[in-house]
Amino acid sequence: MINEPDYSDPAYWESQGIKMIVIDPENEESVSAGFEEITQRIKDAVTKIQKTDSADF
Repeated sequence: MINEPDYSDPAYWESQGIKMIVIDPENEESVSAGFEEITQRIKDAVTKIQKTDSADF
């Protein structure tokens, strides 16, 4: 039987090079900061993909 990783464990994601974003839904500042972090990570990923894609042409 194959052991599945515990995807809810921050240590798993850190071992993959990904820092978890912890958001407290009861704290407006936490939600805002978490949203900004998520948005920035998506923008960075899109930029990286675009650079990689354009290098193929």
